[in-house]
Amino acid sequence: MELPPIRTLDVDGAIVYREWDGPPDTTFVLVHGLGGSHLNWLQVGMGLSGLGRVLALDLPGFGRPPAAGRGTRVMDLRRSLARFIDEAASGRVVVIGNSMGGLIASVHAAVEPERTAGVVLSASVFPWTRGGLPHPAVLAAFSLYGLDGVGERVVRARRRSMSPETFVRLGLRLLTTDPGSIPEEVIRLQVELIRDTRDDPGQPKHFIDAARSIATYVRTPSLGIRTLGAIRCPVLVIHGRRDRFVPPRFAEAALATHPSWRGRILPGIGHVPQMEAAGRWLGEVADWYAAVLR
Repeated sequence: MELPPIRTLDVDGAIVYREWDGPPDTTFVLVHGLGGSHLNWLQVGMGLSGLGRVLALDLPGFGRPPAAGRGTRVMDLRRSLARFIDEAASGRVVVIGNSMGGLIASVHAAVEPERTAGVVLSASVFPWTRGGLPHPAVLAAFSLYGLDGVGERVVRARRRSMSPETFVRLGLRLLTTDPGSIPEEVIRLQVELIRDTRDDPGQPKHFIDAARSIATYVRTPSLGIRTLGAIRCPVLVIHGRRDRFVPPRFAEAALATHPSWRGRILPGIGHVPQMEAAGRWLGEVADWYAAVLR
């Protein structure tokens, strides 16, 4: 896997990102999920670069850069994303988000519609809908995250109680249906990232602040309905049928409410379709781009 070098941009503090060169009239900005980093996009960066420039960033408080006083709730991260887009993007901007990153992309498109040419929601967070439940382990974890004085201790203990390699591989078992589909090079880079950041005293708080912000959105359907209803640009939804974090029923409900959006529910795929089914994911994005934006 040929990877572009890591770059750093000062946006009220450091933002770490990678850039794949492509046609300058469109920029794809890739936003990771809770606990993730730009490494979650390595398998699709080069493929997307045939359509436009590609920027995959670490949000403040996640990956390598410290928060440096910047908040890590959804609206805080949305503002940091907007600043990054102002400084680094060119031409039309298509924001692509996975999980929490999809929620941030949705909010960005709703708040600043004139600056967003398109949105791709890859296993995004959607409002809670009847007919689906996250995996019991996910429900239990978010219940603990919501307890004052408990959430941060849980996150800190989880990162320190196992080796970085075990931490990454156990995470992939929950995120995917086939952990073996993830290239060993991607796993190695994620293990290195955990090893380098596991003792960062600020990361547990940043994680918990973001997790509680997500929970507020999910548990307040009216908030999500208003956000999705305010999006004016073309939208592509890609979701895994076997997503343990966000039930596919949630994505299907959003698609039913917004018939102009394109949706693809991928069979046998979990919560990170851009990693577990990179080729299929790229094909869906390219077809949507050609039909709607090109």
